[in-house]
Amino acid sequence: MPASRPEPERLWRSAEPRTSYEVVIVGGGGHGLATAYYLARNHGIRDVCVLERGWLAGGNMARNTTIIRSNYLWDASAALYEHSLKLWEGLEDELDWDLQLSQRGVLNLAHSLADVRSSVRRVEANRLNGIDAEWLEPEEVKAFCPIVDVSPDVRYPVLGATLQRRGGVARHD
Repeated sequence: MPASRPEPERLWRSAEPRTSYEVVIVGGGGHGLATAYYLARNHGIRDVCVLERGWLAGGNMARNTTIIRSNYLWDASAALYEHSLKLWEGLEDELDWDLQLSQRGVLNLAHSLADVRSSVRRVEANRLNGIDAEWLEPEEVKAFCPIVDVSPDVRYPVLGATLQRRGGVARHD
């Protein structure tokens, strides 16, 4: 029979909740945890309770949300995500922690004339808002990402793409 192993050190405690807090945040995902962090950092509010039914950052943030970008069409969305992207760009230094942010670029392929029109519109809207965005022709797509097949005889031909070079991914594992 194998020897029993000691219990691993717990990273989180299961404290009995108090009867009151200055702030209660429902949801310990990316938005809830960021809210708690920025309340403490920017406003000195540290009497915060984060309520989560599962595990912290264990929902969508732990499975799907890895893309970090700001190339959205609407002005308000683009401004919000541009601010967020700038926060990501300084967060590793601020926390002194490797967040595995990899700004390798975000490429959105256009496969139809409707895709081309909406993509070019988004690029121009981004540029008007001071957000880095480019329209790439098929040859430029191939140069940026050689694995993409830009030949005309594929099922979904690549007619071009948008590129935000500062965009990328933040690993969550």
